[in-house]
This record gives sequence, structure tokens and C-alpha cells, in this order.
Amino acid sequence: MASFDVKAVLFAGIYFAAGMIAQLIIGANNGAMTSKPATKSRFDSVVTSIRIYDVDGRAVNPTPATVAPAPTTRPVVEEIIPPALRASYSPENLEFNVTRAMLRRSRPIIGNDERLHAYIRKLRSKQCTTVLFLGGSVTDGHHVKGRAANAYPAHFMFWLNERYPCFNHDGSNGTHDMKKTHAQNSQTHFIHWSMVTGIERIDLVFLEFNVNDSFIKDIPHALEDKGEMTNVRQYADLWYSEVLLRRLLLLRKPDPIAIVTFNADYVGASWALPPYGNPTQDRQHLFRRNEEPMKLWISSLYEIPVFSANVWMLPLASKMGTSWQFNNTHNPYSTARWHADRCCHPHKEGHRILVMILAYCIVQEEEHMLQLSNEKIEDVERDMTLYGFMRDPVYLSPEEESLFVLNKVGDAFNIDFTDPDGQAQWNDKVTNDGRWKWYADNRDKDKFGLIVNDPIGGAHMAIAVVGGKFGLVEVSYVVSYENFGISLAWVDNFHNNTNQAQCMTAVNDKVPVNTNMNGTQRLIGIWNEQASVPRVQLLHSGMNEGQKRFFHVCLTPRSKHVKGTDNKFKLLGLRVY
Repeated sequence: MASFDVKAVLFAGIYFAAGMIAQLIIGANNGAMTSKPATKSRFDSVVTSIRIYDVDGRAVNPTPATVAPAPTTRPVVEEIIPPALRASYSPENLEFNVTRAMLRRSRPIIGNDERLHAYIRKLRSKQCTTVLFLGGSVTDGHHVKGRAANAYPAHFMFWLNERYPCFNHDGSNGTHDMKKTHAQNSQTHFIHWSMVTGIERIDLVFLEFNVNDSFIKDIPHALEDKGEMTNVRQYADLWYSEVLLRRLLLLRKPDPIAIVTFNADYVGASWALPPYGNPTQDRQHLFRRNEEPMKLWISSLYEIPVFSANVWMLPLASKMGTSWQFNNTHNPYSTARWHADRCCHPHKEGHRILVMILAYCIVQEEEHMLQLSNEKIEDVERDMTLYGFMRDPVYLSPEEESLFVLNKVGDAFNIDFTDPDGQAQWNDKVTNDGRWKWYADNRDKDKFGLIVNDPIGGAHMAIAVVGGKFGLVEVSYVVSYENFGISLAWVDNFHNNTNQAQCMTAVNDKVPVNTNMNGTQRLIGIWNEQASVPRVQLLHSGMNEGQKRFFHVCLTPRSKHVKGTDNKFKLLGLRVY
């Protein structure tokens, strides 16, 4: 009994002493904390050593904890923008202050970085490179004062040349080169792929189709029944996006190309109240016409890096409520603050923000590459496409893969009216009544097509064609614009117009639809859309392989529902395969 009391007393004494020591430590710590400046916190230092303990809680070979000072940082603009360009990107010259936290959110998909690192190594070794921008109206700088000269591609190239100067092979000062195409979305790039393959050298490509791919209606090129998904816009987006990614991953120009998905913008009106948007109708669109979820999904499956303005700017504009989406007075981050219109076209300062995103992502990837120069990479982590190995398609059938990606069956017949240098290849194959002209009708004079503009209607043209293996006849044209009318298309055995009566009959449907009437098929316009959107359509009447026939298009008289005074139609191309 006595021994128990002694043990109890000893235990109580030890417990009391430990408590006093703990109080002294806590008091000392509290005193130290109160003596620190108010701006400091417990997160201002980082413990860099690791203590290892055994199962009983005893330290095993403990080492003193070392504390590293917090890293010093400069304003993000100073880190990513060279001094000569810095004034244009200062907060006072943009619509709002673009912070480091905002820019950090611009990498929703890291992807496989081997191709991008190979490109950055070219920059660091001062090689001159070629950057290809595949995009729509945002890439073209629509509604920007100065158009393409003030759009993000041009100013990204200014940044690239300033931060990464390069030398030509002879040692003289060189410049990084910019390339663009004249197609507008994944579907039309799918058709006019020669715009890409015809470029001699490509080191980096940006895919900017987040807005325009929302206009793709269906998949006329599908060689199998896709079921109920055939007419779902998002499925069509994924189908065409997969074809482009697979083509680009296999392309060598002359090296494997670094590929980046760039989600630069969104359809702002779909996220607004009247008069900008119609919430009832907008709620009926999956993702409210924002294609970014599809771009993220397909990019992740193919390990494509994604740079995105969308992923943080869309929530930023509407996080205080839908009614503030276009409120310039009280919402400094509203969609209207950095856009020139209600849709999806940034103004000049808005394009500077897009450049900051691209610059930040490139610089961050360079820093990551340098930090991990000695890291071991597991074989499974490598980019197998560098060696020509490709995962199985997600949406393409084996036949579609063979035809559209591997090109095992070449085109039987192909005319591309968008090619500025292509007239000699088709000039002797096309006949018309003199009212069809080949020219570029946009302000920059670089978007060519075979064009007619005649309110009376009846203008006719014909092309001699030869049927291909699959019996498909594919026509691409501009589907929507003010002053655009409706044409009819058909295939027969005669070079002259055998449907003159139909060609002189106006289509006065308020909302015209594709219909097959007495052997002809409508090529329709969407008159409430003011953007130039290309479309692809397959004719219901196909052709047998090797069969020689004539493809016809005629313009119908101006409809009373057309907006504007003109009656125009623009043919982009024809393929028979």
C-alpha cells in the first residue's frame, strides 16, 4: 500500500512539473507571436526536414528542423512580360488587374509535357520556330480595332520574339514565325486539312475552337450510325476534335508538333439576362453552349496540355450573380468589360489578357522543366505518340480512322475555294453563268470563296466530278450571316441547269431547314446569326465509285426574311470520296 502511495506522489509530481514546463513554453511562444509584425503568419516559413518515429513514438535519428525563408516574388507581370512590352500589360492598361492567382487557374489539364518541353528547349537554344494558330473569329481578331494586328496571336508573337530571341542558320538575327488558316472550326479544318499539311514547318499549334465548335450541328462524315448521339452538338464537337488531334499527333513538320488546346473565350450571351440572353432557351443547351467541358475531356484522354481563359474568367464574371454578368458599372470583371460585343469577341485590352495567359503558362512550364531535369520518368509516363503509337479512337470507327486519319483511301475529287493559291487547280473544272466570282469578302482580304450576290436569284454553277469509294458528296459553305440567302444543290448527268424553275422560286420559310425537294437539297442560312460560321453538308444523292457526273449549285431569289438588302452565298469547297 505504501509503495503505491509513493508511486502516486511521484507520478503527480512529474505531471505537475511537465504542466509547468508546458505553460512556460506556451507563454514564451505567445510572447514571441505577439512581438511579430501583424503581416506575418505561421505559414511564412516552411519546415524542410522530416522527423521519423518508431511505433512507440520515439524519434529515430532525429535531426534539427531547418527553416527555409519564404521565397521572394515579383509582380507576376514582371516575371512573365519582358520590359519592352510591360507597359501594355500593366493593371492600369487592362480592364482589370490580372493576378497571379487568376493565372494559376489557367492550366486545368497539364497533359503530357514532352512535346511542349521539346518546343521550349528550342526556344532556350535560340532556334527560330513556327507557331500555328487554328481558331475562329477570336483568333482572327473580329471586332478589334486594328483587327488581326491587335489580336492575341500577333501580340503573343511579339512576346515570344522579345522573351526568346532567335538566330537564323547563318547566325543572323531571326524571328519566330506565325501561321494561320482560313477555316473557322474543327469541322472545316477537318475538310480543308491541306491548309495545315501545306505548311512547311510547324513547331507549336494552338487549337482555339471553344466558341465556333458550338455551331457544329451534326456529323455528316460519319460512316456508321452513331445512334441518338448523331444530332447532339457536343458529340459532333468531340468527333471532329478527335480527328484533328489524331492527325496532329501523327504529323511531322519535320519534328513532332507541340499541341496546346487553348480555350480562349465563351459565348457570353448564354450566361446573361435579357436583352443579351434568353435564360429559358439557354438552360436548354448542355453546358449553355460552352464547349470547354468537351475540350477538357478529349484533351485529357490524349494528354494534350490545356491553357484556358475560360476556366476562370467565366466564373469570375458571374460569381456575383447572372444580373451582373454584363454590368460594367458595379462588376469590374463583367463579360462586357473585356469584350467588344455580346458574344465572344474580346476588344484590344481583352486580347492582352489572353496573351498574359499564354505567356504565364509557357513560363511556368519552362520553370517546371528546369526543376525536373534530373527526375526519372517511368516508361508509362512517356508520350507514346512521339514514336507513332496511338491509343484506340474513342469516337471514330475503324473505317473512319482508316479514311479520315490514316488517309488510306485518298480523295477521288477535291476542290478548295478557300486556298488563295488554288485557283489554277480548279479553274477548268468549274462553269457558271458569269455571276459567281472567286474572291475574299472579308476586311482583311484573306477568306476566299466562290461567291454570288444576286437578289433576283437563279445564279447557277456546275462542277464536273468523279465518284469515290464511299459514294459521298460533301459541300462546305458559309451558313450564317446577314444578307446571306439560300441555295440548292444536286448531282445529275448534265452540265446545264435542269432545275431552273426551282432555282427561281424563293424560300420564304421563316426558319429554313435542310430538305430534299425533287432531287435538290437546300444549303440553308441562319438569318438571326451575325457571325460568319462555316458549315459542312453531305448530299443525300451520292455517287458510285468512278462515276462521272456534275455537281450543281444555284442561288434562289432573296427571301423576305433575309436581314439586309443583299442575297449572297459563299461556297468554300467540295469533296467527293
